Amino acid sequence: MSKKKWKIEKLRYSKHLLKIANIILLNRFDNLLYYVDEYFKTKDIEPLHDVRIALRRVRYNMELFLVCYEKKLFMRLYNKIEKLQDLSGSVRDLDVFLENINSLKNENVEVSDELEHKIKEKRNILQEEFEIELKRFVKSRTLKSFYKIIS
Repeated sequence: MSKKKWKIEKLRYSKHLLKIANIILLNRFDNLLYYVDEYFKTKDIEPLHDVRIALRRVRYNMELFLVCYEKKLFMRLYNKIEKLQDLSGSVRDLDVFLENINSLKNENVEVSDELEHKIKEKRNILQEEFEIELKRFVKSRTLKSFYKIIS
């Protein structure tokens, strides 16, 4: 495995660290799955934002505990989380862009209908891609295997 910028060189595996890692990561994954479930109920902007936050928390907590787990499975799961975080960020960026467009319209700034339509179209495509990946992730063998380890 190539050296990751977030790898903590002096952090060493111990049973105590593994126990702590399992508690923290189980909590973070449980929260993520809760927010994913909430998101799919409405597919609204706020639950999407909650999923993004939960993905970030999972990812950044995972980075702390690399030394505790088998690297191949760990990195496979980490890469899926990273991809989901990137996709959700792209959708969120377009949500913010649309909010800014609406704000400009409220200030009587002329905004092209075509531009707004293209942004909404792109957002819908990205959201669909995100949802497909999110469903795959939740049902993935990788997640199930990791859950068994941390539970």
